[in-house]
Amino acid sequence: MAAVSAMFALAGCQHDVAPSESGAARIVISGPRVAPVAPEVAPRITSAFQTARTIGPGHSARVNVRAMDPEDTTLRYVWEATVGTLGKPRALSDGSEALWTAPACVAAQQTPVVHVRVTNAAGLETRQTFTLSWTGPTCPLGKERRSRVPNASVQLALGSNPGGTARVGSERPLPEDVP
Repeated sequence: MAAVSAMFALAGCQHDVAPSESGAARIVISGPRVAPVAPEVAPRITSAFQTARTIGPGHSARVNVRAMDPEDTTLRYVWEATVGTLGKPRALSDGSEALWTAPACVAAQQTPVVHVRVTNAAGLETRQTFTLSWTGPTCPLGKERRSRVPNASVQLALGSNPGGTARVGSERPLPEDVP
């Protein structure tokens, strides 16, 4: 019986297929085994924790998030808050945490919320939201305080766009003392 063999490449490996003495096919694989490459995927939050769910004026809550990147790239954490003050975020071995301090008052119909965006090297991101139930007083109209985040350099001011789906806005540097 004449030996017949075929060579082909599959996922970076070479396979040699040839009939054996008994006539059954014999397959020999040589070369590196390469795992399939997954398409770019956003980071995944593995845990999220906050030390308080209900909060009043001047009290603080520690919020932390742990994340992993399926592509094993460095992750960037950006913290934001709707009201109150965020302390300087602290790096964890597999995440980040920040201390949020409540303001003296919160505007009517507003809920204190802390967000963290986790972004990988490819620019893909995921977001975690921490909502706090407010037990303090309502601010008199015009006395609300905006959140101040250390190292924040831009505030996005949004305006309405009646009849449209997009919002119009402008950027401006944050002043040193946010009222």
